[in-house]
Amino acid sequence: MWDLRALASRSVRRKSSSVLAAAALLACATLPARAVELYELALPAPLTEIRKSGDETYAVLGGEVFQLLPCAAEAGICLETTAETGLREKTPAGALPDGFVATATAGDIRKAWYGQPTQRYAHGALGDDIEGGSLVAVLTDGSEAEFVLPETQVFEDITPRIADLDGDGTNEIVAIRSSRTGGSAVALYGLKDGELVELGAGSENGRPNRWLNIAGIVPDANGFRTIYAVRTPHIGGRLLSLNYGNGRIAERNDIAGDLSNHVFGSREQAMSAFADFDGNGGPDLFLPSQDRMRLRFPISDLPDIALPTRIDMSIAAVDGRIVTGTDDGRLLVVIP
Repeated sequence: MWDLRALASRSVRRKSSSVLAAAALLACATLPARAVELYELALPAPLTEIRKSGDETYAVLGGEVFQLLPCAAEAGICLETTAETGLREKTPAGALPDGFVATATAGDIRKAWYGQPTQRYAHGALGDDIEGGSLVAVLTDGSEAEFVLPETQVFEDITPRIADLDGDGTNEIVAIRSSRTGGSAVALYGLKDGELVELGAGSENGRPNRWLNIAGIVPDANGFRTIYAVRTPHIGGRLLSLNYGNGRIAERNDIAGDLSNHVFGSREQAMSAFADFDGNGGPDLFLPSQDRMRLRFPISDLPDIALPTRIDMSIAAVDGRIVTGTDDGRLLVVIP
């Protein structure tokens, strides 16, 4: 583990109508092979949310939205005022009430969301007992296709994910599907002859009310993408991966344990991200430990990074730096 050695606190706060600059060096540590710095940004009000929208990242504090941007400040990140909200598109009327619309700029599926809200699966991992009973996709010509689950299953999810997993130019939709008998699994959907169908699914958790959360859809150099997810992020947290190709799913389980990318009852599902953090040219997936007091790198074997307190907000990669928020309203920046 990277052991953080507290340094003397100092802060520089600079605010105008457009920019709030990075502030205090919180702590740093140096090992022979690596050096890591952890900064806490000086804020005029406690941080309440980090929003990720496409490639952009936003911070919400005191009811005001700031965009996180690279800059020449000590931590390398500044908060700039913006007219953008960073909010994703809400689902249309009659769809999952707290859901959002996934979008894609290329491929045969351009939008997706969960429809037919239902209360037939009482778990509440995401804050209520209303889940999606169907998946709706919008195609390039604007037409819609819908896949309806049987009564024994729901989409225990808020926003689906659209990605070309196998590099063939057509999109797949990645969803969290839960059943009354086996709990949650990663399920994939796509178009066949104009119909939205299930392409396959990974294994379920083994019993009802055992959830999983997607951690990332990570690209490789060959145009393929690997789905990573955390089984039971509230109970032990084990990392799995799925690859899709030639119409088949390959699943690998128990890659790592002691992970959590979700707080039970929260609607925040983005407590993970990936970037080339160690500078070796490949993506590093980073997400919290089970107690959310460390950042972990389970697919690249980098040492853990100790945190000053628990994180409970989205984790983002901004210009190669890791940005996240704590449960007491601090904004942290980790620099490799």
